[in-house]
Amino acid sequence: HIASASEQEMQAGVSSLRFSLNGVWKFFHARNEEQVIPGFEAADYDCRSWEDIRVPAHIQMEGHGVPQYANVQYPWSGHEELLPGQLPEKFNPVACYVKYFWLPAAMKGKRVFISFQGAESCVAVWLNGKYIGFAGDSFTPSEFELTDALTEGENKLACRVYRFCAGSWLEDQDFIRFSGLYRDVYLYAAGEAHVWDIHTEAKPAENYTKGLWKTELKVTAPEGSRVTAVLADGEDTVLQTEAAVNGETVTLGGTVENVRLWSSEDPHLYTLLLKVTAPDGTGEVIREHVGFREIRIENSVIRVNGVRVVFKGTNRHDYCAETGRAVTEEKVRRDLVLMKRNNINAVRTSHYPNHSALYRLCDELGLYVIDENNMESHGMWDMFWKGKIGPDELFPGDRMEWQPMLLDRVRSM
Repeated sequence: HIASASEQEMQAGVSSLRFSLNGVWKFFHARNEEQVIPGFEAADYDCRSWEDIRVPAHIQMEGHGVPQYANVQYPWSGHEELLPGQLPEKFNPVACYVKYFWLPAAMKGKRVFISFQGAESCVAVWLNGKYIGFAGDSFTPSEFELTDALTEGENKLACRVYRFCAGSWLEDQDFIRFSGLYRDVYLYAAGEAHVWDIHTEAKPAENYTKGLWKTELKVTAPEGSRVTAVLADGEDTVLQTEAAVNGETVTLGGTVENVRLWSSEDPHLYTLLLKVTAPDGTGEVIREHVGFREIRIENSVIRVNGVRVVFKGTNRHDYCAETGRAVTEEKVRRDLVLMKRNNINAVRTSHYPNHSALYRLCDELGLYVIDENNMESHGMWDMFWKGKIGPDELFPGDRMEWQPMLLDRVRSM
């Protein structure tokens, strides 16, 4: 979710608690790890003479290598003979990124985090020469805290993005292969009064005439802080409630009379305005949208709000001919509007989590979503059929050494 520091910011569609790092970065392309410049991540190593590259973008669409299509085989098949878990050494391009930035004044004195919405296939992060962390999931956002590594004045953010990592054995989807920082990168700040997580349930009740709303917040805030919630239908306030922050969890809720339900045919959304305020008046304002609906299966029939639904669906990739999977929110909206105009009512995110905007837009436009985890080891069967591995070497299977990575991808959804 996006938090603003005030209602004025929220109404203007801005947030001083979020700062985009999209744009021009400094870039060095290495064919493999041996060609990476040693120590370029150090604070005193000057990378300003490097060439420029756009973020978000695939490096292959920016002149470094070419896109590669592969279906059931792994992308290194025929180039290097690898056993499960091993990585290519001769050809495993490393995209070395550097971004110089100044921390916005509104973020000073707060905890600061960085979010990589998509880094294919992994990202290792340094700030001012200090190692921050590593993430190896191409399609699920990865976030790190930067607070202790920030300095006054100019900061140097350095990243290594490898074409292949251990996670690549779980990312053998049927599509064109790219690499790089291809989704948004931004900083966000958390003050003393901060909402970490929002979980909302909005369900019909009493023969679909009423709506039961409940929102659970994970909050850190000083003693004496309060949370207020306003549920509105257009300009009309439907419910309003507040609660003191006692502990890490705050629960708010109520009953909506004469509720208007959400469905593909009538994607009606209520607006939920959340505000957490510390005793000194500082805090956050968050605006979310809520749809009341019930999905259940009766006698093998899917029903939405008690009505049978037939999926007229399509598979969808994040994809654009000009930019690959580095798609904008406008392009995602264009795809979904085209689907609605052709009576499509459901989307399958084949075969990975899509751009985060897709889920919000499907709520708005009225599309059911079958969301897919970033996990496909199709190439294992190709290796097995060719006699390169035995049946006990197939994974995931019961290979417990892969379990932490598999569960992390599920939980990250």
